[in-house]
Amino acid sequence: MKALAYCAGVSLLILTGACSQQGATGLPTKSVQASIETVNVAGTGDAADDPAVWLAPNPQDSLILGTDKTNGLYAYNLDGSVHAFLPVGRVNNVDVRTGFMAGEREVALAAASDRTNIAIATFFIDAQSREISQAPGGVLPFTNVEDPYGFCLYHDQAHDAFYAFTSDSDAGVFIQTRLSFDGETMQGQEIRRINVGSKSEGCAVDDRTGLLYIAEEEVGLWRYSAAPEANEDRILIAPTDGQHLTADIEGVAIMETGETGGWLFVSSQGDDAYAVFDLETGAFIDRFRVTEGVVDATSYTDGIEVFAHPLGPDYPEGVFLAQDDEDNQGGQNFKLVDLRAIKTALSAQDSDQAGDAH
Repeated sequence: MKALAYCAGVSLLILTGACSQQGATGLPTKSVQASIETVNVAGTGDAADDPAVWLAPNPQDSLILGTDKTNGLYAYNLDGSVHAFLPVGRVNNVDVRTGFMAGEREVALAAASDRTNIAIATFFIDAQSREISQAPGGVLPFTNVEDPYGFCLYHDQAHDAFYAFTSDSDAGVFIQTRLSFDGETMQGQEIRRINVGSKSEGCAVDDRTGLLYIAEEEVGLWRYSAAPEANEDRILIAPTDGQHLTADIEGVAIMETGETGGWLFVSSQGDDAYAVFDLETGAFIDRFRVTEGVVDATSYTDGIEVFAHPLGPDYPEGVFLAQDDEDNQGGQNFKLVDLRAIKTALSAQDSDQAGDAH
């Protein structure tokens, strides 16, 4: 979503003095460059939105999923070429989890918020053929939802349960849905609703810890429990203060390290930057931009993804993906950044940026 930043009129931000201003200058950023970009989505205007990664048995055969929120779902090869396109309608955000049992068949589950059918759209990815197809009975309609918008998946590995979190656009609500397969078709059961407060899209769940991160676009980045029995207790990781994050804040992605550690990435759309926080402490680490190099810079990014697993010789430590609002050839696409470049850039801490915990 594109919107002007504003002074957030909520009590928490008033008490902390946090306020984002139109045209505010955020904290300094490091610079990295994308190595390649995907083919542009077919949709015109505000079309590309959110990426995700499926890891193939041969990592070099892995796929990037990307939404064209006017037309359908793309699957890209790691060189940016189109592997497949599914004209399934207005899918907005997408996510992937492996190890889903469709009867006796194990598949990767991809799912997306479906604004055409007011539903969750689900897909299966076959590990051997790399084929992505709509799951049987895979359109799971909502009740009492106007506009499915933000979306992320959660695999509760302790109970082998899969959940989707979907926001209802302007309602400021996330719906948690249990996803399952009854032997013939996909099933969706609403578990709970989380009242975030105002418009929210970006979200990500850390499957290791069961923690859910939600970007309330003009307010701040929150942490919740993803457990189905949890309440709405939350912790503010960072407000949209015009320094660390400038509204709108959009995509959220997790870089896992060890059992509980890692980094949390957030798209600071209002100033074309990405902020990074420590997963365990919430401490601010640094900010960076994807600047012009072999391919053009990113701007006004919606969805992002971090995939911190080897993907062949080009990405031995993984990849960072960002939607680009305006490709230099026209249209919109997704940029791929070698994750090593980001780690190197952010490892040289500036003394005035490090250790600012929230």
